[in-house]
Amino acid sequence: MTKIMTILCLSLFVVQPISAQQQDELNYPDLIPVLVNDSLYGYCDQDLNLKINPKFEHAELFEEDFHFQIYQVRNTEVVQYGTADYAWVDINEERYRINKKGEPVYKYNPEDFKKGDTVINLFMKSPNTYVIDGVDSKTLFQLITDSNTGKSVFPDEEFLAELNEKAKDLIEEGVRLVYYPKFEELPFSYFTSEETFLRGIKNTETGEIIIKAHYALLDELYNNYLRIRQYPLVLAYGGVLDKAIYIGLDGTEYIIKN
Repeated sequence: MTKIMTILCLSLFVVQPISAQQQDELNYPDLIPVLVNDSLYGYCDQDLNLKINPKFEHAELFEEDFHFQIYQVRNTEVVQYGTADYAWVDINEERYRINKKGEPVYKYNPEDFKKGDTVINLFMKSPNTYVIDGVDSKTLFQLITDSNTGKSVFPDEEFLAELNEKAKDLIEEGVRLVYYPKFEELPFSYFTSEETFLRGIKNTETGEIIIKAHYALLDELYNNYLRIRQYPLVLAYGGVLDKAIYIGLDGTEYIIKN
């Protein structure tokens, strides 16, 4: 290929496209999973205003799931539910994608997906000029543009034709084509209390504690090259590890108690 080469990834290498988020502060998502009365999850906005009533045993962010890419599914009709317009939730111990009204639109069916979970990572020439310009809703391929020329560089017909010809075995196993962006990192990282062995978040440059060490496990949703979008949020688990809560880098715990 002249523009893109593909490599079957056993380990992930990161390229550094320019992102608008390198210039601006990270934005909170419009809908954040919120634990209500220590029971069920709904969705709220950044200011804890409830937007979707609590009715889920588990809830995740609205974001792309690249397992739905067209090469990864047996039933191409389900690709549409892999976009960022949908989120994974659990209802009655079953997994669903919901829309932004909180309505279940797709119930997980393993028969819809191929068994393999092979990733073909995309390495770009001069990666600093490339940005993710969106995701194709028909294929769930990322749309990548050269910021210098304004022209689309992926996917193109040449790439898709070569993939179909040379990667038939991979496609049969199930292939996800993913371009992982590298955003400008925030100087925040978790730390562990020497007394309680619980974790919090601190500014690694100043030593300032951003989130106190009250949590058994933390999953940072920023500085994470496996995510298309970077959010100023942390997914935190308490000592019981049964109910996760989202925490903003401003210290807001996304919990509502009536």
